[in-house]
Amino acid sequence: MSRLSVDPEGLRQGGVNIQATVDLAVNICNELFVAADENRGAGGTGEIGEKFDSGYRPGEEQGLKFLRLLQRTIGETGSRTVKTAGVFSETSDDAEAAVRP
Repeated sequence: MSRLSVDPEGLRQGGVNIQATVDLAVNICNELFVAADENRGAGGTGEIGEKFDSGYRPGEEQGLKFLRLLQRTIGETGSRTVKTAGVFSETSDDAEAAVRP
């Protein structure tokens, strides 16, 4: 009989520290949001600023939209991976308890 072995705590703190990876990605995204906000208006005012904004703004908006999606997806995926491992572990324990002689 094969046995599925899942270690939720190992996922939280083990070789691939999922939460630390999620935290790092979220921090990077936050720093990029701050940098984009701080540099708003970097092209100045007047004609030069308008030219700068017309080329810069569309890319900025798409980039920030992508970062928000990335931030949300990474956070959800990390927490769901750990939660799924917990469900597998509980299911395995329940199954073993049910079939013990």
